[in-house]
Amino acid sequence: MRVMRIYCPECSEVAMIKKTNRKHAQISDVYCACSNVECGHTFVMNVTFSHTLSPSAITHGHMLKGVIESIPPERRQDMIDMLSRAQSDDKKLQQNDKLAVKACSAQNLRGG
Repeated sequence: MRVMRIYCPECSEVAMIKKTNRKHAQISDVYCACSNVECGHTFVMNVTFSHTLSPSAITHGHMLKGVIESIPPERRQDMIDMLSRAQSDDKKLQQNDKLAVKACSAQNLRGG
């Protein structure tokens, strides 16, 4: 596992995090001290969330669970049937797309 390193803005040596003050779920003040005894600089850095690279399975799962639980039990089977039909339709569209690509490729090979 990688650990974020913070460097002193004065001497560029590695700094130690002494304290973290979480202001918000996505914003923290990080209190740091330079490890270079000759420098001794102490400072505060802001750490903020920027953007997601890969969505959390936990968040996604909780969202789906909440949606499913909000559907009355007698309607859940209807929703399952609709999702199954949508999935089947998606598979058919993907197959049609593959056939269309093959047809275009064959036509291009024939010089048409």
